Amino acid sequence: MNANEISKMIESTCRDLFSLELIFHYNNPCVNTLGNGNKRVSWPTNCSGSVTAHSFGSLEQYLEWIRNNEFTCLLFDFSIIKVSYECFQAEIVGHNLLYWPCPVEFLIKPQDLTDVCSGIEMCIDSPKGNREIVNLTMRTPMRFDFDPKLESEEHPLIHLHTQFDDTRIGVQQAMSFPTFIKKIFRTFYRNKWLENSEIGDLHDQAIEHDESKFDPLTHCFQVS
Repeated sequence: MNANEISKMIESTCRDLFSLELIFHYNNPCVNTLGNGNKRVSWPTNCSGSVTAHSFGSLEQYLEWIRNNEFTCLLFDFSIIKVSYECFQAEIVGHNLLYWPCPVEFLIKPQDLTDVCSGIEMCIDSPKGNREIVNLTMRTPMRFDFDPKLESEEHPLIHLHTQFDDTRIGVQQAMSFPTFIKKIFRTFYRNKWLENSEIGDLHDQAIEHDESKFDPLTHCFQVS
């Protein structure tokens, strides 16, 4: 798959999920050429990145991403999906796939992104004082990275970041966007999966890549 094909796949998948009311809001992806000539598919943004270095998994980081539109889509429960793919011609040479369960529960449903931001701000200011409107849950992000350039014994070819930014749990296979979405719904939203057979019908495609050069580290979790 080349960058344009991946972009179209992400856009069509988001559009299908939106029609099923499984997505609250999504941004059409964009394709940018990097300095090394590779192309990156990601969310469109006017920012080069977060202005402030917030802690991994903090409410402030979640709020800044929503406020700056730094995401691919928000699911029906306001969980963030944020994905990027790097391509060399028709080969995928890296990806970053993040699923962040919404860190709060909205007791009054937001009508737009401004409402989402307002609810998060209220929870930051006073979690206890605003719990009739928004309830703090704080569930950890999960980010699956495919990064051949940095592969080493301590940096698995494909790995999962969760709980802490420097956590790298080895993962067996890179994922296309529809594959990632299917796994999220099948794992975390079983009722939605069972109610919407169309999710399972999304066209996914295997990502071919070389096997890892390093054996899994002992005494570390691995995900098959």
